[in-house]
Amino acid sequence: MQINSVQLVSIVNFFMNFAIQGSLIFIPLLGAQMGASDFQVGLIGACYGGSYLLSSLYFGRQSDRSGRLGFVRIGLLLCAITFAAQLLANQIFTLALVRAGVGLALGVATAALVAYAFESGANMGRYSSYGSLGWIAGALLAAYLNNIAYLFAVSSLCCTAAFFISLRFPGETGGTATQASAPKTQMPSFKNVFKRGWPIYLAVFLRHLGAAAVWIILPLYFISLGLDRFWVGILWGINFAVQFIVMRHLERFNPNSIFAFGQVLSIGVFIAYTLVDQLWLLMIVQVMLGVTWSCLYVGALLLVLKTGEDKGTASGIFQATLNLCNAVGPFLGGIIAHGWGYNGVMVFAAALGAAGLITAIPRAQKQQPVHQ
Repeated sequence: MQINSVQLVSIVNFFMNFAIQGSLIFIPLLGAQMGASDFQVGLIGACYGGSYLLSSLYFGRQSDRSGRLGFVRIGLLLCAITFAAQLLANQIFTLALVRAGVGLALGVATAALVAYAFESGANMGRYSSYGSLGWIAGALLAAYLNNIAYLFAVSSLCCTAAFFISLRFPGETGGTATQASAPKTQMPSFKNVFKRGWPIYLAVFLRHLGAAAVWIILPLYFISLGLDRFWVGILWGINFAVQFIVMRHLERFNPNSIFAFGQVLSIGVFIAYTLVDQLWLLMIVQVMLGVTWSCLYVGALLLVLKTGEDKGTASGIFQATLNLCNAVGPFLGGIIAHGWGYNGVMVFAAALGAAGLITAIPRAQKQQPVHQ
């Protein structure tokens, strides 16, 4: 695949994540403005994560059967529509319903896009870094605009741009085309694909479940420390800026090692949130967070994509694992914050990170290094 085509895929990843972050960062605050409790804010996040989970599982599998590009393009078009529909949300129920639609649309596109990029020869660390760059842009725009309606409109425009760019993608790669034309009886089951990578899926699930519980209340936690929306956006942007830099240099390393390192560092990050209350210290923690997620995401993504030929299914399970956390985590985060405060959520996340580490370290020790 020509380099300009790889760049097109990366640009689509940038725009899609720009849209995601531009809308996501202030959803908890919008829910609170509508009168939602911490528990209801968690439910709104759970609607988004749950629909994203089911959609990525189903459509990732279908992309192995029918090819990637159709799902990428349809998903991006649906994203443009559903992000715009957020402008119509004027009560808690409507907001939850529209966020569920956003999750559904993203699930159609995401797993197929990741598999298409991998099969096209993209450096997955650099590809992922463009997603982080999109998060940076979304967070900085949120800090600059400080207007939720404008952010929703820009998110829709970004997905529209990504859709038109995807029309310039070349046809399916050889691997994808072969799989798409193969008899369905030759396609391994979900069970077989999951069995090959279950230690990674489990470790990711445990760590990210705690993280998702934290993310839904973290903007509210920052506000409780006396920060305004501008600094909330800046802190989000620091995390993503670090990810953009670090992700671009990770593929040269053993993915088992960087994945395990990310698990260790994540425990320290969640503990640190309970100990710091000054802006400059929070900035340092956000830098650590960026390194943590870079190692976890790129390491896990490389491991699951290299386990077999069904990369759409593997990518779909990986995305579904994250989105299962995004569905359950906010729900748990809302309950824990309601009963034990924001620090209780941080301790919960650190404990789950330690449990994930128990799964990740044996994996790193037993598996041979992946040859590039």
